Amino acid sequence: MKIRRASVWLFERRLDGHAWNPAFRWTRRHAPLLVLELEDGVRGIGEAWSRYTDAATVLKALDAVAAHLAGRVLDHPSEVWEQGVLDGRAQADWAGAAAWSAADMALWDAFARGRGEPLWRALGGCHAQAPVYASGGLYRDDYGLDGLRDEARGYREQGFGAMKMKIAGIPRELDLLRVAAVREGLGAQAGLWVDAVNQLSVQGALDFWRALRPFDVSAMQSPLPPEDVEGLRRLNGSGLPVIVSEAEYRHDEFLRLLDAGAASLLQFCLTLCGGFTGGLRLDGWAADRAIPSTPQCFSTSIAQAATLHFAAARPNVVSAEFHGFHDHLRGLYLPGTACIDDGFACAGTAPGLGVAIPEPGRQREGSIIRRVSEARA
Repeated sequence: MKIRRASVWLFERRLDGHAWNPAFRWTRRHAPLLVLELEDGVRGIGEAWSRYTDAATVLKALDAVAAHLAGRVLDHPSEVWEQGVLDGRAQADWAGAAAWSAADMALWDAFARGRGEPLWRALGGCHAQAPVYASGGLYRDDYGLDGLRDEARGYREQGFGAMKMKIAGIPRELDLLRVAAVREGLGAQAGLWVDAVNQLSVQGALDFWRALRPFDVSAMQSPLPPEDVEGLRRLNGSGLPVIVSEAEYRHDEFLRLLDAGAASLLQFCLTLCGGFTGGLRLDGWAADRAIPSTPQCFSTSIAQAATLHFAAARPNVVSAEFHGFHDHLRGLYLPGTACIDDGFACAGTAPGLGVAIPEPGRQREGSIIRRVSEARA
């Protein structure tokens, strides 16, 4: 397959600023995108991870990747990321890792679209059902405990069997009231994870975990910064199941966490860790160590669809993130994609990712996709 055109786009959406987590307040969301067109006219789309206030660095990296790809002839979509790892470019820095991840995702999408099959099948899966949890429970200025309880109840009624919520942004006794409200809304049988956004100390995490016992919380995401491998190992070995590490891109660091016993669940983001090819590698490492994986996602329907296909294809995935707040570009889902039922989301049977490739300009939800650059063969 020959790539004749590579286009870099930027998705942008303004948010009202009422929702926040312990690290920052959401006033906007942007997502760098890469669209690849093959010689036969088939297109594929991929999304790159970006920092909350820095899309420019990723766009610069995507420009370089697009120029590198235009005119390339490939036998398989995994070749680009694998070559990028070999020559050191795919994991040289976080922005480069994000750009190469978008390229891998777009190539897999085009590959599956060209074969007329859904991506979960192209990845070796045998069904379209992905285990998922509803991701929400942010801090909000516009509703209190009643609103949080209703949010959790709404996820249950939509068909989710589990939820993840934010903690560690306010005093613990107030956070415990929030957890109690979520548990009431979810019901006794639903799974519940909490995300501390790297805000706790080892002792603080242990104290918080003990306080959470009445609410049947089953794991804590990011209690400490990911570089504190020893602290995470201590927590994970003490009976606090640790989920790490969503913002990591270096595969040797994932391996260090796994080998140290610092993770009960391995978390990675396909838009940062190398797309599908990188995710397959990480999930394989985790499976070899009998550690389940849980792909992270908090962006547009492009990344969400990719996460669903991966989770459907990989039996080691225990549950994938399905975001209730960052649900941008939902109008792109093709029929049958992202439907929730009894704790699973359907990745769909449409070719590729199961999303329509948009045109630049104003989108249905009021967001904008802007064309940034283009490289041709």
